[in-house]
Amino acid sequence: MEREENKSLVNEVFSWSIQKILNKDIFKERIRTIPDKFWSVGEYLNCFVPHLLEETRTELCSSLGTLSKAPVFYIQSLEARRIKETSRRSNHFNISLNVGGKSAMYEPKCGDLIALTEAGRPRSINDLNPLVLAYVFSVEDETHFSVHSSSYISIDERFPFGSGVFLMTLTTNTRIWKALHNEGANLSLIKSVLQANSEDTEHSTSSRTWGNNVTDIIRSTNLNSSQESAILSCLETRSFSEKTSVKLIWGPPGTGKTKTVATLLFALLNLGCKTVVCAPTNTAVVGVASRLLALIKESCSSDHSTYGLGNIVLAGNRVRMGIDSKNNNLLDVFLDHRIGKLSKLSVSLTGWELSLSSVIDFLEKAESNYKTYVLSSERKKKVEDNRSILESFGEFVKKMFYGSSQDELDKKKEKILTFGEFIKKEFHNLSQELVKKMDLMVDTYTHLPKSFISSNDVKNIISARQALHHARAFLKKNSSRHDFEIRRFVFECLQPLRLLPKCFRIPTLLETEDGMRFCLQNACIIFCTASGASQMSAERTGPIEMLVVDEAAQLKECESVAALQLQGLRHVVLIGDELQLPAMVQSEVCEKAKFGRSLFERLVLLGHNKHLLDVQYRMHPSISLFPNMEFYDGKISDAAIVKESVYQKRFLQGNMFGSFSFINVGLGKEEFGDGNSPKNMVEVAVISEIISNLFKASSETKTKMSVGVISPYKGQIRAIQERVGDKYNSVSDHLFTLNVRSVDGFQGGEEDVIIISTVRSNGNGKIGFLSNRQRANVALTRAKHCLWVVGNQRTLTMSGSVWTKLIRESKRRGCFYDAVDDKNLRDAMNDAMLKVDMSDVYSSFQSLSMRRGRMNAW
Repeated sequence: MEREENKSLVNEVFSWSIQKILNKDIFKERIRTIPDKFWSVGEYLNCFVPHLLEETRTELCSSLGTLSKAPVFYIQSLEARRIKETSRRSNHFNISLNVGGKSAMYEPKCGDLIALTEAGRPRSINDLNPLVLAYVFSVEDETHFSVHSSSYISIDERFPFGSGVFLMTLTTNTRIWKALHNEGANLSLIKSVLQANSEDTEHSTSSRTWGNNVTDIIRSTNLNSSQESAILSCLETRSFSEKTSVKLIWGPPGTGKTKTVATLLFALLNLGCKTVVCAPTNTAVVGVASRLLALIKESCSSDHSTYGLGNIVLAGNRVRMGIDSKNNNLLDVFLDHRIGKLSKLSVSLTGWELSLSSVIDFLEKAESNYKTYVLSSERKKKVEDNRSILESFGEFVKKMFYGSSQDELDKKKEKILTFGEFIKKEFHNLSQELVKKMDLMVDTYTHLPKSFISSNDVKNIISARQALHHARAFLKKNSSRHDFEIRRFVFECLQPLRLLPKCFRIPTLLETEDGMRFCLQNACIIFCTASGASQMSAERTGPIEMLVVDEAAQLKECESVAALQLQGLRHVVLIGDELQLPAMVQSEVCEKAKFGRSLFERLVLLGHNKHLLDVQYRMHPSISLFPNMEFYDGKISDAAIVKESVYQKRFLQGNMFGSFSFINVGLGKEEFGDGNSPKNMVEVAVISEIISNLFKASSETKTKMSVGVISPYKGQIRAIQERVGDKYNSVSDHLFTLNVRSVDGFQGGEEDVIIISTVRSNGNGKIGFLSNRQRANVALTRAKHCLWVVGNQRTLTMSGSVWTKLIRESKRRGCFYDAVDDKNLRDAMNDAMLKVDMSDVYSSFQSLSMRRGRMNAW
């Protein structure tokens, strides 16, 4: 199958009219269900292209439907960039934003797609007709950026555009598009994942002897046997360099997946294995990078805990990764920050050898320098003592004219300093510049790769830096001490300075690209998003040996293509759980065609071996029991730490519900509001009352408690958030925290108490996408100590879904409760039902009035 024409995604989007964007069937005929097996690389890469176009169109269509709420910017000036001297028309412009007197909500970012308009804020699609799109390809600062537009405009014309509106970010999609059309890519790994695994990739690890560092790392992190075995299996693949390999690590909820990944990366770092680490989102990338840095810090001396971080790089968008001055650890490995630090170091450390040599030379010759000073001072003193009568008369005249007493004149005579005073004065002046440079040494050993600075040099730098600061402080307080004490002190200060290297190999980084290439080529571990791997070209990074993908089951397979094409890549480790939620897909036709399916899940379907992490450390056994049996066939055991009941008893004090409960709210009524997303106000009232009780228990017992409320429906999330407001999150003692989010937003998270609102309440058992097993799995596995499911027993029982089984299980275990049996919950339900009934009466009255109005008009 021939590869499709390599046309950029941006130009493809620019060719779309408003009618095409709104037409949900425009790509329908080209979209096919993504197969489980592929027969060629061409077929593999081409199969994702129509889906990517449709997904882009769907997101753009959604943006056009919410224009009135989209971020807007106002244009102060729009200057054409003439690409060719002979061209009088251009589609490249420099834009300056007008922020004076107007609240510009838009801060441009590279990769953003915007629409230019004559009007101010567009209210509907008609305000964008004709459609003029622009793609941000360069950002100078928050008010100046450059765009490539969909229309050519004469540079002699007056530009009619007064504002623009943000539509979507194209960064990820354009990177995927490029990867799908990359003619010169490394296809070795892609060829190995086209079909079922043809040979056993599991190898015995018993015959392999690892270095002491790796063995110590694995032992120090207290891994269980399944975690340790998974890591050793991944490390073993390096012994088979002539083959490609794909390892799957299966990490069900709470099984220490992130800890396992961090330990694996720490081992690879110590082995010097060039590795790229990817994840679906910036948040996920930052999460695994933070865990590795914490592991490194735990295992290193506090004096030089940042040494070696120069071998780790975090690449990406600083704003989207949420990296600021508070994230000191992340800043130490963030690519842009490192480039800036190294470029300054190469200038700041100029003259290092001269400064160091001057101080050492002075200290080595301290006594002879002092003798020279004393002899010189004594000669001056003799000259002064043998002053002529004329000079004495001159002093007398000064006294008469300037009022200086003889005592003051005597003070002006140069006093011969003691040895300590002499050392203090000269050392302070000489060492001042060296101290500044020594303080920069922390940045030196933090940001330089280990190949440029040895651990022995770092130890000497730390010792010498401490000695210098100690010397200045000592002399400030003790310069009048006996000479022998000063001499001993000089010797103690001199020793660490002599051990310092006379020069450091710090590259001169004049350009950003040079700095980026230096940092990436010398890094051992590189963190980036999966789409960001497309930026890791061989010219920038050098050959990559291993790829580790965290949260791999949440990554669309097409998103992993760029990472699979890394030059030199032979081995891939995918870590995830296909039984939890996959990537989000906006287009219904794409979702049905399995566009959201991950490479991890497809390989599992093909029978690829996966290594199970089989001990969970999150949930109380009464919570883990149902999901373990329902989703994991009872393969997961509970760690000893979650079986501990002391905290559990204190935690449940005063609550009528146990660790796991189903709370039946049979009187609830589902409503469909904005966006056709259901809500259930009776459930909202019950949940609000439960939260209030938990807050009271937390305050009275001074027990720290985190509570999460989960619902699959946005309408219910909004209703709960409006009901509770910020009452609990504004509490100053931080004992009690409340987090209300969707199931999808909670994936990867956990709280002490989880309350699930199922919402649906009808007579036919219809529960919509609540029946999705992956979504149910995520919802049921977020709680550490208490999991309470709130819902309508009748509706859920009739659904024939996993929720039917859950109700049956809760009754069997005596964990089923009726909300009406509790007075407070019953009163809350009655109040909510009354409001719902009044609302229905009001709506009926309005409807009747409208009908009567129409009849009278007729």
